[in-house]
Amino acid sequence: MDDFLTDEQQADRTKQWLRENGIFLAAGIVLGLGGLFGWQSYEGHQTELSAEAAGVYEQLRSAIDGERYNEVDETLELLAADYASTPYLDQGRLAIAAMHMSRNSPEEAVASLQAVVASGGDPELRRVAELRIAQIQIYLEQYEAALAMLGPDDQSAFVGQFHELRGDVFYARAEYENARDEYRAALDKDSYGVIDRAFVQMKLDNVAGSVAMLADDSSPLLEEAAPAAE
Repeated sequence: MDDFLTDEQQADRTKQWLRENGIFLAAGIVLGLGGLFGWQSYEGHQTELSAEAAGVYEQLRSAIDGERYNEVDETLELLAADYASTPYLDQGRLAIAAMHMSRNSPEEAVASLQAVVASGGDPELRRVAELRIAQIQIYLEQYEAALAMLGPDDQSAFVGQFHELRGDVFYARAEYENARDEYRAALDKDSYGVIDRAFVQMKLDNVAGSVAMLADDSSPLLEEAAPAAE
């Protein structure tokens, strides 16, 4: 029926509707703008927080490089207290783990890396921590623990290193055919350039030689000729 109203009648209805519902429109606009400004404020705070955390992280790296170990501990505490919501806390823990390894303290390095794994933070940083723990476990000859840490499969960008480390475990256990297969998989699946391809190829060539030697050693020996009948 509204199609048959005159322009003046339609205008009157519109004015009446606005009088009755204008307060709700105004409230909706205010709420919408409030949400927009609130989100912009939140984003600005996060940007500022991230910038501050980056500065503290650089202080941590400087303290590590300068071997100021008390400052390292204090700066890590600051990251944990004020910037735990940023990735810089886990990055700091990774840097500290490397410091502990350079000081021949693998157990302390593992403790720092396990904090990254347990943090629930960035999944890629967690995977980096797991791979580094596995590296240390291989160094400590904890081969079963290393395989458990690596897991049965990897779909991350670090799949090349996953297979390389599994190859290292199998090589250390003299399972040369398994090691060969893992090194091949590392070279085939490393799409992101994570591994040192020349080094992995050297490992593959070395283990392939071991497989070949085992094959030669397992070939049946020629039987001694039977003594001639008298």
